[in-house]
Amino acid sequence: MKRFLSGLNIAIVAIEVVVAVALVALAAGVMFTLATEMLHLATSGALVTSSRFNVIIGTVLEIFILVELFRIAIAYMKHENVIPTVLEAALVAVARKFVVFEGSENYLQTALGMSALLLAVAVSWWMLSRSQACDLHE
Repeated sequence: MKRFLSGLNIAIVAIEVVVAVALVALAAGVMFTLATEMLHLATSGALVTSSRFNVIIGTVLEIFILVELFRIAIAYMKHENVIPTVLEAALVAVARKFVVFEGSENYLQTALGMSALLLAVAVSWWMLSRSQACDLHE
């Protein structure tokens, strides 16, 4: 039984490492996409439209989201409390949606939903800080 559990532990550690490496590869791919987009803009001499600007800003924020996910993976691998890092990643993801928010046919409904989501994450962050259950990254 000990051998079996040891094998499972090795498999879990391997999966954690694969996930961390995949996140780094994804971040590198998104950074390459951003670099090619910026190079194309610099060489074309075209003006940046609002939709193109949203794409560039969205790409930058995707990199930050991937960095936060990588931090979650590392904290998990170190057996640290991941709740503050998860909340930080949630804040970055919701902020990304607000920054690149474009109107849709259900504009008010979408805006209210995103506002409720932001409020929920902020209240969760506040409650966690008040409970002093773990150290928040400040």
